[in-house]
Amino acid sequence: MSTDNTIAATRQQNMQSLSHDKTVDIADLDGFQLPPRVTEEFLERAQKEVQLLGMVDTMTLERLQQEVPQFGVPVLSGDTRDEEGSRTSSSTAESGEVKFNATDKQYYILVEPRRDAIKNTHYDEDQFGDYIVDQFVQRWGNDVALIGMRAGASSGALNDYVSADVSHLDSTFTGWIARAEGDTQSVDDSSNSTRLGLEDTADGELATMPELDHTDGNGNAQALDTGVFNEAIQTLDSRYRNTDETVFLMNPDQVQQYAMDLTQREDPLGSAVIFGDSDLTPFDYDIVGVNGWPTEYAMFTDPGNLAYGLFGEMELDQTQDTDKVHEQKLHSRNWMEGQMDFQIKEMQAGVLVTGLADPLA
Repeated sequence: MSTDNTIAATRQQNMQSLSHDKTVDIADLDGFQLPPRVTEEFLERAQKEVQLLGMVDTMTLERLQQEVPQFGVPVLSGDTRDEEGSRTSSSTAESGEVKFNATDKQYYILVEPRRDAIKNTHYDEDQFGDYIVDQFVQRWGNDVALIGMRAGASSGALNDYVSADVSHLDSTFTGWIARAEGDTQSVDDSSNSTRLGLEDTADGELATMPELDHTDGNGNAQALDTGVFNEAIQTLDSRYRNTDETVFLMNPDQVQQYAMDLTQREDPLGSAVIFGDSDLTPFDYDIVGVNGWPTEYAMFTDPGNLAYGLFGEMELDQTQDTDKVHEQKLHSRNWMEGQMDFQIKEMQAGVLVTGLADPLA
């Protein structure tokens, strides 16, 4: 049987497995591409497991290269018309697109549970299949969040965070901070996103997110303080300031240190922070501590402005009868693989804060 026919047959078998009211385990879905509905369910579960993925805009991509349309936010869109005159003025609300490109961006996770785990945890075979799927969901969600935050950033990239050499991940993926610092491609490159900027930007496009540098005059990082929040708010165009949606994203250690600094105040706010009776909401905006976020950065934006695209056909393979499985008494070797990309939908709808000192240094 040809490869194409094998893939088609496997897809059909997977769809039949899903069409019945029963628990679907690894063996039912083994081999080649999973049905898109399974990928969507997998993504939904990852959103529930990982805080950041539950906040950003996650979507399944129908194609490896896919454009998501975006529209500008002009100061004023319309114009007047004279009596019996024509409506000649065109709208200043130009359109553009954010381009996802997951080509050559495969990522896989391997799970190798041992047979003894079944005995020690009293899983039966069906429950153990669910356990393996749970492992994929948790590990995929954790990895995607870290890659989305750190990959390709000029400081605090994945290779700076993980003890092993993962520089290939930084060169393969471009995370949200790296996007905010400036896409690797020019805005004139037809393969790059045509993001819309504010009216005073060149050609109406914006290649980088507005930046607030918190270093001193000599390039030395400085501690987070209340002034940073004020300056970030004032840097963001007022059209994007929404206290219900726009938040400060930063490392949890920065949040803790800022709370500690507030306790030094000899007023009711200092006492309220100590006893947990006051949320940290500088100027009425929430602060969100995100596990794994680089300490040197913060971002002031609606998390929904950060987008994660997962190609709709993931792959799952399971092997139970190999020398390694038998020699190491493994239950099975299981691979989950997918292709993904990270984007920022509107560059002007956020502020990247740089030059924050590490609170634990």
